[in-house]
Amino acid sequence: MVYDDRITKLCEEIAELVRPVRIIIFNEKHTPAGELISFKLCVVVKEGECIKTEQKIYLSLECELPFDVRVYTNEQWNNAIQDPETFAYRGILNGGVVLYESE
Repeated sequence: MVYDDRITKLCEEIAELVRPVRIIIFNEKHTPAGELISFKLCVVVKEGECIKTEQKIYLSLECELPFDVRVYTNEQWNNAIQDPETFAYRGILNGGVVLYESE
């Protein structure tokens, strides 16, 4: 699937900045005419403090579109997606698309 260049560019910058395991887009907002106006990403990192990683992304990177980032460690992510009641399972895993995955 092809995504807006602004989303692709931001994903590339996040990948370079925090070296995540994966980046998943799980929400996009569009105008009635179909114009993209905002989006949400899930960033799964190997380890570390999620809040500090979120802050690093917000303070270091810019995008002309408003965006939100939700960060999980790999361990948190793997635990969360085992439970069908979690937002990670319902909102991200089952509603999102992987845009980046480390090798």
